[in-house]
Amino acid sequence: MTQPTSPRRVSNLLLAGVLFATAVSVTHAADKPKESSFGKGKATGAFLTRDQLRVCMAQQARLAQQDEAMLKEQGDLAALKAEIVRGGNELKEQLAALDRTNQEAVNAYNERSTARDKSIDDYEARVPKFNSRVEAAKPEREAFAAGCENRRFFEEDEIAIRKGK
Repeated sequence: MTQPTSPRRVSNLLLAGVLFATAVSVTHAADKPKESSFGKGKATGAFLTRDQLRVCMAQQARLAQQDEAMLKEQGDLAALKAEIVRGGNELKEQLAALDRTNQEAVNAYNERSTARDKSIDDYEARVPKFNSRVEAAKPEREAFAAGCENRRFFEEDEIAIRKGK
């Protein structure tokens, strides 16, 4: 007959098993470095070297900075356009109620109309410049997509680069 196992012995055996499983998984995890990638697609191809990763991270930072500036300018242009439309609607209403026999009222209306025309000219001058900056950023975006996007790299390399190594 076998002797019954004490509850203390059972808990010691369970604890030893858990510790062994944890040690094996930690050792296994330490053997394989963590991977990451740029982009949202499936990472493919050879791993980026640390120098390639450094270049990709710099490109990504520049593109993010450009995006932020362009989004701000795009918002400014949209606000200016909305102001021009609003001003045009106000001028239409004012024109309908304008006392054309009152020279001061006519002059004030003409000043507001001239100011709106200047705003339109400013808007029309800014839009092509904005569009050319957007177009100028395309080659760098394409270079990032071709050289970095969905490429694998080791997270330890990324951490080292961020620490200045």
